[in-house]
Amino acid sequence: MILPKSPASTLRAYCHYCVQSRSDLEVKNCTGGLVFASKKPCPFYAYRTGGKRAPVKVMRQFCLDCMGGGKEAVRECSIIDCLIYPFRFGKNPALARQGRSKVEMSQMSLLRKATAREISRKIARTGNRP
Repeated sequence: MILPKSPASTLRAYCHYCVQSRSDLEVKNCTGGLVFASKKPCPFYAYRTGGKRAPVKVMRQFCLDCMGGGKEAVRECSIIDCLIYPFRFGKNPALARQGRSKVEMSQMSLLRKATAREISRKIARTGNRP
């Protein structure tokens, strides 16, 4: 089974699985009923047609609800064939290892703080904004 890579395509695939149909019309006509595991309305309902950007945090919340609210249970989840499984930590696995390292982020933070201090000093000396 090939898993969809983007959060949006994953949610659409999950919706097709949930309504047990390959028809987009069936997904569109979904009423967003109660989720069996959590007894709450479907968190994916607003994102089912792809009109809104699907946040991975919604998937994280879904996993928490499914596993009874336990973070450890989500971490130890063994249902690897679940479509939401790769997103269970609230991160997009397709973006893993992209972005800046912790060292780069701390350097940027120090630079921002130094710039903010310099601007504050300039404002204090001149009495107006630069």
